[in-house]
Amino acid sequence: MKKRFKKFLATAFASVLALTTFGAAVPTIVNAAEESTESYRVFVAFGGDAAEENDWGLSYAGGDVSGDITVTDGEIKVGDTVTVGLEFAEPVVNVWYVAPTIVAEKVVSADFDVKVLIDGEEVAADLTAGDNWWYEETGDFSKTEAIRVAGGFNEWGTQYISEPSGFKKIEFEITAKSIQVGDAAVENATESTETYPLYLAFGGDKAEENDWALSYDGETASEGITATDAEIKVGDTAKVKLEFAEPVLNAWYFAPFIVGENIVDADFTVKAYVDGKEVDLDMSQGDNWWYEATGSYSDKEAVRIAGGFNEWGAQYMAEPSGFTSLEFEITANKIMIGAEEEKPQSNAGPVDLDGTYHAYIGFQTPMYSFRNSWSGESGYGHDTPEFDQVTGWSREESGVEIVVPGTYTDAEIKGNGTYTVSVNGLEFPEDEFSSQEYMNLIFFSTDIPNTGEITISDVVLKVNGSEVSDVNPIVNEESVNYLEIQLQNIYNDDLKTIGYYPVNPLTDMSITFTVSGFNYDNDGAAVEENTEANGGEDATEAPVVETEKNTPPIGLIIGIVCGCLVIVGLVVFLIVRGKKK
Repeated sequence: MKKRFKKFLATAFASVLALTTFGAAVPTIVNAAEESTESYRVFVAFGGDAAEENDWGLSYAGGDVSGDITVTDGEIKVGDTVTVGLEFAEPVVNVWYVAPTIVAEKVVSADFDVKVLIDGEEVAADLTAGDNWWYEETGDFSKTEAIRVAGGFNEWGTQYISEPSGFKKIEFEITAKSIQVGDAAVENATESTETYPLYLAFGGDKAEENDWALSYDGETASEGITATDAEIKVGDTAKVKLEFAEPVLNAWYFAPFIVGENIVDADFTVKAYVDGKEVDLDMSQGDNWWYEATGSYSDKEAVRIAGGFNEWGAQYMAEPSGFTSLEFEITANKIMIGAEEEKPQSNAGPVDLDGTYHAYIGFQTPMYSFRNSWSGESGYGHDTPEFDQVTGWSREESGVEIVVPGTYTDAEIKGNGTYTVSVNGLEFPEDEFSSQEYMNLIFFSTDIPNTGEITISDVVLKVNGSEVSDVNPIVNEESVNYLEIQLQNIYNDDLKTIGYYPVNPLTDMSITFTVSGFNYDNDGAAVEENTEANGGEDATEAPVVETEKNTPPIGLIIGIVCGCLVIVGLVVFLIVRGKKK
């Protein structure tokens, strides 16, 4: 039965950017490799403007084409030279990114030569401007499948060629000098002794095609499903089962999952039963296991185990229908936990508990207007004139900074008390929040050494004079030297959602907070700051932000969704400087 693709993602928007100052703790990987003899698909990924700047009317990432583009893909293996490219019906107004991409898994070493031709003429390409190749999520291809090859252009990242415009054809001539593949091994990995939750995820139709009335995500089952979960550890065999009140019309996907973090290697034996009868499984259809977000579990928590069925992906078994029970028997042969890299070391000196410090509000809008953390790598520093301006980006000229009207008010922290930092008189361009009606980032940074001696509590956010609910601030542990508090961060699952606040227009924003841990109090600051923030009323109770070092770290931020239903997984700056949008 031919099914319609049910989209799990809403229409995508926003953009793709460069690398963050946040870093994830990941295991150290080493590999034993051999030269590949396989042929791999190669194509040119692209995002740009068709008729006017910022329309994102042109895109291709190996799947659907957006805009009037003729695509020439190819295949490549070691020793081959292949030309791939894109031809446009009309001259391209703007290029946001263009990159030759190879679909290949388990590549651990490679070397490519690249020539770039625009409208048939070779252009200079500096292949030393960045890495020769790297894995990066592109379109429907994950970060373990898609390899970006040097030679392209990224408005917010590496630029191997000068920014092209007004052309109708772009080609990449790629020579694969070496492609080494191997199974990854993890240094210092140990066999897990933990017991993991095990369940069977499911999505399908109940009464008519595309009704999606049947689902289970490990926590919530739709009406008509009885779920039997289990637990498993290395050496165990366990069964998970779903029973349906009525025969299932369609199964879109189902797969066994375990919930566990820091797994770096594993092996599972799987048997599947439909209505009590074992069915054949072809375990060569895909990987034995992989991390994949499901339900409320992130892609660092949920491990998908081979053996299931995916209408749009790996199908380890034939598509079943009309059944009333589905069962998987899982044997955990191996589950390895990897040793994490050490976190960045702090050079924070001791806090002068009788001294004076400062705090600064910071933010990033959907169009990347910003004030950076004063101490960050992409910050201006609080002793520069740029630090006292709201920086935005020209809509007319690529990469050009503009000043958005707005005035910052910082806080001088003189002992224990309540303080307010703010920005007022903001006048953003009309399209600033057209893609998203909330900030990317809201935070305040300080020059207080991040030693855990000073505690921030009672944090209150106000936008346009109204208090924002459901704000649960955390300490940014990646700011290892100076204390920084984050209130909203769309790149961090823990801080994506806070209460509603108006942004059309957004004119003023303030953060009020209480500081404790100094040897002396500043009673005058407490009264004055409360008056400014709350119209003369006492500060509202708000969460305590513990500054001890056990605050959960903010992980690696990847994959902002890019326009036209194409996911282009480039990686994102904490607060962006050199961007076009």
